[in-house]
Amino acid sequence: MFDSVPAATGKFHAWVESYDLREVFMAWCGFSPLAFQRPAGREYPDGGDHWLVQFYQRGGYAGHNGDRPMRVGAGDISLLDLGRSLDTRAPSSRVLSVVIPRDVLAELAPGVRLRHGRVLAANRPLTTILSHHLLSVWQTLPTLSVADLESVNRTLVGAVAGAFADPGGGGPVSPSAGEEPLLEGVGLDAMLAYIRAHLDEDLSPARLCHRFGCSRSRLYRLFQPVGGVAAYVREQRLERCFRDLRRAAVNGERVVDVALRWGFDSQSHFCRLFRRAFAMTPSDVIEQARAADVSPASTPGGPAFQHWLRQL
Repeated sequence: MFDSVPAATGKFHAWVESYDLREVFMAWCGFSPLAFQRPAGREYPDGGDHWLVQFYQRGGYAGHNGDRPMRVGAGDISLLDLGRSLDTRAPSSRVLSVVIPRDVLAELAPGVRLRHGRVLAANRPLTTILSHHLLSVWQTLPTLSVADLESVNRTLVGAVAGAFADPGGGGPVSPSAGEEPLLEGVGLDAMLAYIRAHLDEDLSPARLCHRFGCSRSRLYRLFQPVGGVAAYVREQRLERCFRDLRRAAVNGERVVDVALRWGFDSQSHFCRLFRRAFAMTPSDVIEQARAADVSPASTPGGPAFQHWLRQL
């Protein structure tokens, strides 16, 4: 997530323990003095432009996140927006970090807007509550089962959203000074149409920003009403998978073939997302289509009626 630069003098050392909670990522780490940078315009694997919450048990940092100057000390909890440039300097530190993708925040804490660069000062009541919560979750992680993850993620994201929610609420946001304008006449509807027409192509935030001439922050704000960029792209690709799986009952395609066609590299992850979206497994769709003797010519090309109704 960063370009990390060790201090000019002394030996570099660091350690990290981490847990991938599928939707949220937590890590406990310690390091010798470091500089952390995310230059504007630099591309990172998978975007990496998430929200980063950090509880510094020891050490801290000073620097900027976008246009916000920041100074964090031991006991403070900070919120960084990795969609913005970042330049910080940290002494030897120990820190508990929580990485929350934007679409996960939109899904688990709908309507909540976070304000980057906020710092909850040590020993304040809210800081104490959130730090105890983060540490409690971390200490419990070794005992969790996969079945616990959805509830744990929801609780964890809810606590962060409650602590860092912008008091201004969910009203419209004015563009920041110096932000690139969107191409004339192009708005959310045009972007949604483009995505639906190019679901088999690269639809990363970087690609969409380049295509429509806007900044990441503007892109994310435009997509807030539909749950975020990644969430919308995933939803549309799942809809295509549903359609193709009904046809697979006739043409003999496998679930993995359909998943790969629409950009889902992990079959297990695809099946989990599919079941969450449609309340049935991909195999259920194929079997249902076979039972109804559905042919490619008569395939409705959309989800089952109950899903369509639920979407309305």
